[in-house]
Amino acid sequence: MSLFVETDVETTVKELLADFEAETGTVLAASDQRRIFLMGFAYALAVFRNDLEETGKLNLLRYSSGEALDAIGELMGVRRGNAAGAKCTLKFTLSAVQASAVYIPAGTRATPDGNLFFATDEALVIAAGDQTGTVGATCTVAGEAGNGYVVGQIDTLVDGVTYVISVTNTTESSGGADKEGDDDLRDRIREAPFSFSTCGPTGAYKYWAMSASSDIADVAVDSPSAGTVRIAVIKSGGVIPESTDAVMAAVSAACSASDRRPLTDNVSVVPATAVETSITLTYYVSNDDIGQLAAIQEAVDAAVEEYKAWQTTSIGKDINPDRLHKMVMDAGASRCTITAPVYTAVTSPNVAQFTATSVTFGGMSE
Repeated sequence: MSLFVETDVETTVKELLADFEAETGTVLAASDQRRIFLMGFAYALAVFRNDLEETGKLNLLRYSSGEALDAIGELMGVRRGNAAGAKCTLKFTLSAVQASAVYIPAGTRATPDGNLFFATDEALVIAAGDQTGTVGATCTVAGEAGNGYVVGQIDTLVDGVTYVISVTNTTESSGGADKEGDDDLRDRIREAPFSFSTCGPTGAYKYWAMSASSDIADVAVDSPSAGTVRIAVIKSGGVIPESTDAVMAAVSAACSASDRRPLTDNVSVVPATAVETSITLTYYVSNDDIGQLAAIQEAVDAAVEEYKAWQTTSIGKDINPDRLHKMVMDAGASRCTITAPVYTAVTSPNVAQFTATSVTFGGMSE
């Protein structure tokens, strides 16, 4: 069935002949060279249309295959499974207990039949006083061929190791797989959306919480205990909401809906916790700028308010007086002395809150 363009040759021939006859008013006989030419052209056109059709279908999950299907899978975070070798556990036995440790290098091979080989995944050291040791091994040929060797079948040592007298598998070999086929990959891609949590990762919870109200300045998401998701909220202007605030209810509703919250998550929406501090600073203006004193004073006051907004509207932001100093200097001050705040590390769900602000013009300076 064609989804995008007509691909049938006979239909294409009929279309071309009908168009020709409509344009020229001439009915072409079966032996007419013009008819023969159009039939040949119809074949070439049908081939081209088939290419278009296949290209279009490769963009649809139902019909896609190969690298095109891999590309669709990448959009969903699904990648084709690579071929894997079967695995088992090998036990190496020494001819006798040794006085010093015996080293068996990684890659030491054993075989059940001389055709397939299992190589050790890592080096094995059999300690002095022990006669046996075990280590994982992987079939050197990827695919299902290495599966199903029961305990004791992989029993021939290929790479000789001093003092090792025998080897055998203590577990049945399993886990070998061929490269994932298109049908299996297509099924996994189709199921991928069911694995997505619309409000499970930190970013998803934050997205839905911030979407709950335009009056929210910031939210912070963490998990103080298993199965518990804590969402701390700060309102615009750095205002910490009351627990009964409508914003809190809106965030709770947005993040607790059954189609957004993983079943096992217990969502708790809380106001951000205040870390109280204050601003006490004195600034000076250069004598050279005395003509702009009023404008500079206004700019300094505005800079302080801008700093307060910057500092108090982000949860978990460290209290940084250096930022305040820069903003006051950028406003036109020639010198600035800050007594408070002092640098304070702040972690979620805490947020800085200023309880008092004292900004003093100290006078003119050289």
